[in-house]
Order: sequence, then structure tokens, then C-alpha cells
Amino acid sequence: MNAPLDVNRRDATLELTLNRPECRNALSQELITRLKDAFHAAEADVDVRSVILTGAPPSFCAGLDLREVAADGAAVHDTTPLLELFETIDRLPKPVLAAVNGPAVAGGAGLVSVCDIVVCGETARIGYPGIHHGLVAPVLMPYLLRLVGERRARHLLLVGDLLTAPQAVAYGLANEVVSDHELLWRVRELATALAQHPPQAVAETKAALRALRDGGGADQAARLRELAGSVRWTDEAKRGMARFLEL
Repeated sequence: MNAPLDVNRRDATLELTLNRPECRNALSQELITRLKDAFHAAEADVDVRSVILTGAPPSFCAGLDLREVAADGAAVHDTTPLLELFETIDRLPKPVLAAVNGPAVAGGAGLVSVCDIVVCGETARIGYPGIHHGLVAPVLMPYLLRLVGERRARHLLLVGDLLTAPQAVAYGLANEVVSDHELLWRVRELATALAQHPPQAVAETKAALRALRDGGGADQAARLRELAGSVRWTDEAKRGMARFLEL
């Protein structure tokens, strides 16, 4: 039996491929655990500068493994592992890029929503169809809401239709669309470019964006001032400014 997660290194990029094509790469508890472990390992490895997340064809991810949920009724009440996975990706100090190579639905759409950059193949579909089956997905809602706003979030969650790749870009769920055969090449190109950036500046940029999103008032302003000061005088920032002044 193949491992549910395929992990590969390409230079400074870690590539994670959901590898359960027989069930459209549905998120079993084992796969969720392996993903969390892989992202923690990526954070700890100084040689990893970017992460790509994709699925074994023909799907990106079908969401939670409902066969597993049905077999263990308690699982439907325990969304903690999935929430922890989303938070792990969201807070990773390194850029995470999604190569959406097919349907990304429910929890799969949630995975897409916590990545920094999302590129869709032309056959990608993204959506939250749980309403058709009487399912509610509160774990996904904060991430969806921040990307598309309440009006569009209501439509996606209550209507439950899947968006085409161009529609996903228009909604703010994805950055761009390329042909299916160009997808992995394009995402690898972006990951390589991001891997060239000074890592602390990347990490602090992501931290500042989280502070703006999650914080508020005086506490938020103080946190942003702290981040700005800490980044400005790092060694990598000094080297970057020196190179700029030599131009």
C-alpha cells in the first residue's frame, strides 16, 4: 500500500502530494497527522524555503474521509485535528503554494484557503458542497470569510456549487489559472522564486499580515511597530539595503 502522503525535496522546496487517489485524496486521520508532521518538519528545516501542496491526479482533495467518519461516529464531532492542520499551515513562516489539479471541495477547499499562493489548473473546481448532504463546516468558515467576504461566503456555503478555476480567481480563492499540463511547472517556478527571498523577511511579512488580520487597536499597532523594527535591522535586511545602495 502506498503512503497517503508523498514527500519530496526539490532544491529548497518541499513538495507534498496527497496520495489517496482511490478516494480523491480524502483526508483520513492518518493523512492529517502526516501533513501536520510534514509542515512542522518544513518549519524546522532551515534548508526548506517554500512548500508546494498538491494532490495525486485526478483530484486535489475531496475533504474529510466520510467513510472513516461513518465508521467511527465520534470522528464527526472531533474536528480538532483538521483545525490544527489549518492553523499549522496558516502560521507556517515559509510560503505555502497550492497546485490545485482537480476538485478541491469541503476540507480540500479549506486546505486551499490557508495556502499563501494558489494556482489552479484549468480543470480545477473549488467549493463547499456539504450543504447538499446536511453537513456544516464551521472549521472552514473563518478562512473562507477572510478571503471572499460575507456575501460571497454565504453564497458558497448555502448554495454549495463548485466554482470553476476562473471563478475561483474572481472570488479571491485563487491567484491564477494555467493549463493542466503547465500547473506543476508554474507552481515550481513560483516556489523557486520565493525561495530566493531572505527567509526572515518572508516570515515577518507573513506574521505582519496575520497581525493585521487577527489583531486590532493599540495591540495591533504595537505588534506591527515591533515587527517593523525587528525586520529593519536584521543582518539580511542590512545586506539587502547595502546591495540596493550600490545600484
